[in-house]
Amino acid sequence: MENHRTIVVADHHKSTFVSQILDRVTGEISLRTLKSQRSELEPFLSGLAKPVLVFVEACRAWEWVSDLCEDLEIDIRLVNAARMPEIARSSKKTDKHDVEAMVARLRITGDLPRAYRATRAERELRGLTRRLSTLRNDRRKQLHRIHALIDARGLSAKKALFVKADWREEMESRLSADAWLVLWSLLSQYDVVCDFMERIESRLKELLSDREDYKRLQTIVGVGPVISATILAESAGIDRFSSVRKYAAYTGLVPQVRASGGKVRLGKITREGPADLRWALGQAAMCSARAKQATVIAQMYRRKKKKGKPSRVAICAAAHKLARIVYVLLTRKEDFQAKPSRRKNA
Repeated sequence: MENHRTIVVADHHKSTFVSQILDRVTGEISLRTLKSQRSELEPFLSGLAKPVLVFVEACRAWEWVSDLCEDLEIDIRLVNAARMPEIARSSKKTDKHDVEAMVARLRITGDLPRAYRATRAERELRGLTRRLSTLRNDRRKQLHRIHALIDARGLSAKKALFVKADWREEMESRLSADAWLVLWSLLSQYDVVCDFMERIESRLKELLSDREDYKRLQTIVGVGPVISATILAESAGIDRFSSVRKYAAYTGLVPQVRASGGKVRLGKITREGPADLRWALGQAAMCSARAKQATVIAQMYRRKKKKGKPSRVAICAAAHKLARIVYVLLTRKEDFQAKPSRRKNA
């Protein structure tokens, strides 16, 4: 911050951009409220005395502001308001108050709590994997509805038949016109969802086929192309985690810790961090546990089962083990070994 002449502290929303501007040379402080539009924000930022540093509260619409600052060669940092009690716990909630609270903290500490600012490429990759996750849930719902309809009429069938033309012709002949209309609409939606899933999966392979970390993750037993892409997308900027423990905490697969009177008790997992990342690690852990090849992940699962733990608890423990392995492989740039030699901090 010492190298910047102008400091902009802003609370950005869908409709407004409320900011305080500090000129570190003249000492002038001004308050500006703009419409949250590129046509207003671009000339405002361009007219500031350079070099400029922008602090903006992390919100839903921060991405285009970040891209604009990059285009104008302006430094930008995202502020994690959740780590600022003067904002998160304040009974007064206005844009002006939040900006003033951030400016006050900045003057005292010289910095503000930061949130990770993903690059454009990282955000686009994450957009693809999260859309794929949504489509996957939609496909499951469509399958349940199709099964419910045909089961109610004693026409049970496996999902592999749903895409067969002869099976659909048979259903059309055996169902009433109204029932077939409902089933046909469900099958049509199912076809569209499957088509989009194939397109996104193909695009992911095209984007990541040349990346070593993408290939490296797939050396882990149980990790396929989709899971590998999801882990990379949700773990963007893995170098920002200074230790394997911090990455494991980010996944939300670590237990809650309650300590009182010298006693420490472990509760349920925190479930913090991206839900899609936990899904990917959990799916990979299940596949690894069922694989014939023995791995440390499968060993963790079986060890928990022998202790009488429920399957979901054992899978969670295996997924936590897998998260630590992912961090080690990506940071050390190593391929997975089913039975690695013991190394410190491995």
